[in-house]
Amino acid sequence: MDAVFTLALRHDAGRVFPEDLPMAAAELLARGIGGESPALCELAGRSGRGERAGELSELLRQAMEELGLPVLDEELVERCRMYETAVELVSGELPPDEVAVTAWRWTGAEATEAERRFVAAVDEAGCPDCLGAWPEELARAWVREVTAAAAEVVADGDPRTTAGLGG
Repeated sequence: MDAVFTLALRHDAGRVFPEDLPMAAAELLARGIGGESPALCELAGRSGRGERAGELSELLRQAMEELGLPVLDEELVERCRMYETAVELVSGELPPDEVAVTAWRWTGAEATEAERRFVAAVDEAGCPDCLGAWPEELARAWVREVTAAAAEVVADGDPRTTAGLGG
């Protein structure tokens, strides 16, 4: 069921649009995941295009309930989004200057020290265009700092796991 939780997490974080939920649900069902949820089956049968986004999102929430998955809260969504960004940065999938595009000023009550350092390091860039105006030595120092902070977030582990939700 982790795949359904991950889909909901990415949807709530804005990484999966409502119109893409039916295809994602169909892919889960094709992999043998979530077939015991009538709402997930209904979602998979929708076209996604031209349908009300709220209805599609609600079907996903109903599926999570039917599958016994926890309701997502904003803080967990943001922590997981931060973790995924850190993983992509550390693995080289996401260039450091693009991290500045995903900058956020969020540090919730449950944020770890590593997460707070990562947010602070990312925020130092100000904006992606600002980085290009920095002296090269300063920009390289920022890349080292933000990458080191991301590595700390990754080392802390997936927030879903630390929240007891798998991962």
